[in-house]
Amino acid sequence: MTEPARILADVPTWVLLHVEATARGFRNALSFRRWCRRHGVPIRMDGRKQWVAPRDVDAAIATIPTSAAPAPEEPQASTADPVASGVLDLMHRVRRRR
Repeated sequence: MTEPARILADVPTWVLLHVEATARGFRNALSFRRWCRRHGVPIRMDGRKQWVAPRDVDAAIATIPTSAAPAPEEPQASTADPVASGVLDLMHRVRRRR
């Protein structure tokens, strides 16, 4: 058996949602469940247990574009308008405090 085929053979068909959330580095199971629903990953319910297929998660990850969208530029206020420049100064001060 080749190396990639052996790796795929070791992947379980269904995994508990909270276990997969931990393995994928999510903060908690709720955030991972919401991510799965946004990306169309099927979640199997079994009583109180929730299951996901790691292959479905991998397929959803493969559909995410690799290039990030450019950050929106902040609007530049004209320096001739003292009110606009004062408001922008206040906005920047508030952002720096956080």
